Amino acid sequence: MNDDVRPFPGDNDHEGARTNHPPDADDAPASTSPLDEIVSGLKVWADVGITLGTKMDEQSKSYDRFMARLQRNTPVDYGGAAAGVFPASGVLLLNFGTPDQGTRWEVTGMAVGGVDFDTAVPGKAGLFVSSQLPIGPTSRAPAGTTALADLANALPNVAFYGTRQLVVNDQEYLFLIVSGGAAGTTYAANFSATVFPSDAAGGKDVVTL
Repeated sequence: MNDDVRPFPGDNDHEGARTNHPPDADDAPASTSPLDEIVSGLKVWADVGITLGTKMDEQSKSYDRFMARLQRNTPVDYGGAAAGVFPASGVLLLNFGTPDQGTRWEVTGMAVGGVDFDTAVPGKAGLFVSSQLPIGPTSRAPAGTTALADLANALPNVAFYGTRQLVVNDQEYLFLIVSGGAAGTTYAANFSATVFPSDAAGGKDVVTL
């Protein structure tokens, strides 16, 4: 009787002895030591530190840029005064000057009169904004109605102005001309303004008179 129970008798007769080969070195699991784990952990923390440091630097630079913009666009209160003695003939010029380069004044208030606030003085005063000052201290040219911003028909006089109602750009002058005054009488004036950078307005108005 044939005791070979294989499906196909004689199958695998020539395979020979089987040999178990060790796994390829690349397939072998990598061995780790406590030192490797420590080094790996330190590398992770170093990467985290670098990332956090970079983010902090970016935040710091962003904050500095924000503060610079805030500082630049924050208005500053400013004021000035002028006084003079009315001449024997002509008119009296009271010049407040001009804004610094790159800035503009938004005039908020103006007062003009004699030395004492409660004493009436003769004359009237015109307030002007112009790129040119009068030729001489007793002349009103080239200032005229085209550059007139306000007028006081009696002195003393106090006036207030709203936002962007009376603007003086750099290279423009703010001044008063007193006419009809009393010779030898001292006239005084002061103004208040808010100072803005010119670029904060997205541009500027220019008076070429």
